[in-house]
Amino acid sequence: DKHKDKVLVDLYLTRGLETNSDFFFRINAYDLAKAQTFMREFRATTIGKHADVFETLVGVTKPLNYISKDKSPGLNAGLSSATYSGPAPRYVIVIPVKKNAEWWNMSPEERLKEMEVHTTPTLAYLVNVKRKLYHS
Repeated sequence: DKHKDKVLVDLYLTRGLETNSDFFFRINAYDLAKAQTFMREFRATTIGKHADVFETLVGVTKPLNYISKDKSPGLNAGLSSATYSGPAPRYVIVIPVKKNAEWWNMSPEERLKEMEVHTTPTLAYLVNVKRKLYHS
């Protein structure tokens, strides 16, 4: 209760999956310091003292870089209209993506085309997937 107005924590159990972990936190906060305070206080609990941190990913949400009303209006409309409306998700999938020099050496137009090719096939499935894009 102490943190309920400062952070939103989604907890997923991963035991039994091939992850080498027992649980996964996704911490949402408008203030990184509040997220860090939550984690520091969690690490002081009985469970936290015995938990080994397997991996930490930090990201922020922001407006989309490539698929926007101006750059890709049709695809932007498709993304904007696809809203997840199901029950609370039972599973989470984290896909860390690292962009390399080859990506950044492409022209903005080439990067936009790659994002369109990558994103277009997903439109039909977005009503079934609650997704959140983080940038690190």
